[in-house]
Amino acid sequence: MKDIDIAYDKLARSSVDLCAFVLVCRSGTLSHAARVLKMSQPSLSVRIKNLETTLGTTLFLRKSTGVTMTATGRALFGMLQDPMDRAALQFQTFRDRARKDRVVLSVDHAFAALWLLPRLPQLREELGSTDICIVTSQDPAGVEGAETDIEVYMARADQRDAQADLLFFEDVSAICSPAFMHANPGLKQPADLIDLGVPLIHLRPPCSDTPWLDWQHWFAAGGVPAPQLPVETEFNTYEMVVRAAQSGQGVALGWNVLLDTLLADQQLVRPFSKSISTNVGYYIRSTATNQTPKQRRVHEWIVAQATGSALPPTRQGK
Repeated sequence: MKDIDIAYDKLARSSVDLCAFVLVCRSGTLSHAARVLKMSQPSLSVRIKNLETTLGTTLFLRKSTGVTMTATGRALFGMLQDPMDRAALQFQTFRDRARKDRVVLSVDHAFAALWLLPRLPQLREELGSTDICIVTSQDPAGVEGAETDIEVYMARADQRDAQADLLFFEDVSAICSPAFMHANPGLKQPADLIDLGVPLIHLRPPCSDTPWLDWQHWFAAGGVPAPQLPVETEFNTYEMVVRAAQSGQGVALGWNVLLDTLLADQQLVRPFSKSISTNVGYYIRSTATNQTPKQRRVHEWIVAQATGSALPPTRQGK
């Protein structure tokens, strides 16, 4: 028993490296294995190098056209291929059986908190006993290694996945609390925000090419000359921006579809009707290899809720 414990300990330390090794051996390229393992090619190269260091031998010869196995690499691949294939397929079969009544959604923080959460009871009622797992990230499309079935993400129209369905385009207005608007009766048009020195609540983008509108571009799109705006209050998540606006700390930019529930309940108001629409939108796509009926149903339900279209009838036996 002690020997097998030691063997498992050593295998656990190199299990991902061994999977990477077998995948590279199959295709002869690092790029294929990197796609399968959902990691970058440099990260995969490090995995292979770690395995070579652990074994104290060279497994591949690197060439400009790809990699080829050394004699040691071929011997190791011959030993591992069949047992690892069997283990991978059996684990996949068991995992699929365990996950057959579970749908995993990958969405950004704002969509999850402001759009999906208020509608979640309806979705659960639609699906019955199916488990719903929601994975949130500032950038759902950039999360490596996440095992998800459906992904909702924001992108420019020319950068969307060809297989993705449009949920809605970006439509952005200034928003604030009713109390803040009452305390600032001089707000009649967007230029008043600058002229009156109204505190603006900013959302800090995670990177320079983030597609959503910021205050500078919102003013410019509306034809309002705006100097370099002071950043007095800034948050790195949109939920905090909305909470700050609700508590009367200033005026924020409001993505109208995301905030429809809060606007309808008058927890937030628009001090003026001006809104800016762009070619940036929320899209939904399937990330599952083979979409199950329940996954398809969730996908269709979200599209119907976002677009106001009719939900397709439930398929027989699904």
